Amino acid sequence: MELNINSPSYYTQNFGVIDEIYWLCRELSQFVKDKQYSDYINIIGITPIIAPDCIIEKGLCKDVKKVELKYGFAAISLKIDFNEYINSNLDTKKMLIINNILQSIKSIHKRAKFDYDKFENDIHSFCEIHNIKIK
Repeated sequence: MELNINSPSYYTQNFGVIDEIYWLCRELSQFVKDKQYSDYINIIGITPIIAPDCIIEKGLCKDVKKVELKYGFAAISLKIDFNEYINSNLDTKKMLIINNILQSIKSIHKRAKFDYDKFENDIHSFCEIHNIKIK
């Protein structure tokens, strides 16, 4: 499966890219690359939303849960609490990103005919290997 974890646009534009988060997402994508979780979905794009409430209230960052079985594609954008993220240390930021990825996949797994349990187990294995604590 191709898992594309994109940088959150508002956060990246205003605070830049955190290298450790970038590499975490890249390594996670590689970790699941040769695994299959669905006979219908081959590509999933996840873009976490990390923006203050005033930006979200203006409608500039919206949750997205799009599944295109015909094209084998899903796109998901779900919010991470902005204040929690910006006030967190690196370990907590990693946990928030991983939890967002899990939450994103869980939000579409039925429509995408996606084996969420297998994916979740693989993510937990990845986190154990990389010493990342998740909820």
